[in-house]
Amino acid sequence: MNKALLSILLALSLEAKPNVGDSMVSFELPNLYQMSNKVSDKSYKGKVVLVNLWASWCGGCKEEMPLFVKLQKEFDKNKFTILLSNIDSDANNAKEFLSKVDKDKTLTCLYDQEKKLPKAYKAIGMPSSYLIDKNGKIAYIFVGSLHDDKINDIKQKITLLLEK
Repeated sequence: MNKALLSILLALSLEAKPNVGDSMVSFELPNLYQMSNKVSDKSYKGKVVLVNLWASWCGGCKEEMPLFVKLQKEFDKNKFTILLSNIDSDANNAKEFLSKVDKDKTLTCLYDQEKKLPKAYKAIGMPSSYLIDKNGKIAYIFVGSLHDDKINDIKQKITLLLEK
């Protein structure tokens, strides 16, 4: 194979995407429930955060959402927050779905119609989740739907991150 072509292919395969140890992606997005209220990554400094990229049309996203509500209720929201980032083309679809699984609005949900976070994280699937430590660094990356066994694993990881 031609060395120039090999170099190009190698460069493409190494396209920079966030990895464990990298900083949380910087953002400022509207709150799904109050579009005039912008939320930024700076609001979560010093907290452990689970950033979840999702859509109401995504089957795996729908499956994990009730587990996220339960998980958030197990931790002090001042120390750990699940931060949902919805990419639906119509925010009402997300609101309608969440009204069924998160009636108390336990989860913080942002609206990302332009898909800024999936692009910045170079998400390769939906849903995708990023567990961020108190220093704003990516501690773990999860691609795909999270089920009970994985949620229990994440719960342990959150506890360890909170203790650091």
